[in-house]
Amino acid sequence: MKLWMYVVRRLLILIPTLLGLTFLMFILTHAGGTHILIAEYLNPRLPETAKNAATQAIITRFHLGDPIYVQYFYWLWPVLQGDLGFTITPIPLPVTTAIALFMPNTLMLTIVASALTWILAVPIGVYSAVRRDSVLDQGVRVSSFTLYSMPIFLIGFILLVGLGIYIQPAIGNVNPALLPQLRGTSWFDSTISVSYPTHILFFDAALHGYWNVAWDALVHALLPGLSLTLALLAGIIRILRASMLEVLDQDYIRLARAKGVPERFVNNLHARKNALLPTVTTFGYLVAGLLGGAVVIEYLFNYKGIGWWTTQAFYAQDVGAIMGSTFVFGIILVFTTLLLDVLYALLDPRIRY
Repeated sequence: MKLWMYVVRRLLILIPTLLGLTFLMFILTHAGGTHILIAEYLNPRLPETAKNAATQAIITRFHLGDPIYVQYFYWLWPVLQGDLGFTITPIPLPVTTAIALFMPNTLMLTIVASALTWILAVPIGVYSAVRRDSVLDQGVRVSSFTLYSMPIFLIGFILLVGLGIYIQPAIGNVNPALLPQLRGTSWFDSTISVSYPTHILFFDAALHGYWNVAWDALVHALLPGLSLTLALLAGIIRILRASMLEVLDQDYIRLARAKGVPERFVNNLHARKNALLPTVTTFGYLVAGLLGGAVVIEYLFNYKGIGWWTTQAFYAQDVGAIMGSTFVFGIILVFTTLLLDVLYALLDPRIRY
């Protein structure tokens, strides 16, 4: 099967998967009763006198008096149009607007952590497998096992205590002492501490010439980014090492060595490529799972990404924000699975059949 045909088939499978995700979200929204759905779509900016009329409008809009399957389709249509209701965290906003404001910071941490993990894990994992049972290999195994067994919040806490003394204050997106020079600027909203146009303070401050703010924002992203990197790194090293050891025991590797192929070519050209196949799949799922870890890390470091926003929504019992962030996490996981399937098919054509 050609690659484009495989991609089309996976895209067709994606449709019922996304519908299943929306159905699950619908069930969760209705699990606590219709008042949960009403609270999710009730605009908190409305005055008290208008809320009764708005409540009746929501009941009519979603046909809450009709059978549950009818309600599902009336609920699905605005969701497909990007209407996920309203949030009160940190101020009254449409959920999609809040996601657009806070998601970029989380994406930046995830991309940086993923890149650092891949750059570090591949050479360490390969070298550890090639030098099996050496002192370095033993050190790598002990270190990776220790990190792998530690919960991500403990990794973040150790970094906060151990390295936080070099960054004062160590939490937040930027030093509060720099905020007065940002107030009143056209590109920074001090009410919700969000910058424009990218919503990533490092880039926005650099674009507008505030280099001291840009540098401070970058420094404040180091500890949460390093926490996510260490959480990913341990698992990838262990998987890559095990996969590399399995490949090095294959007959074609022995044949290449018997023919006199230099060891560096055997390891880097023959063994590593095949060892990376299962590692790529696992890596993708771990990156998607970083969003769950980012919730804890962003809360620990008070780093204002979508994880921090979701945590604040839980404390505020903000139904719209909780459902919206859950829906976004689900969509990211679904599309990550699709991307991994296509990438795996590109690396190993045998799975297309």
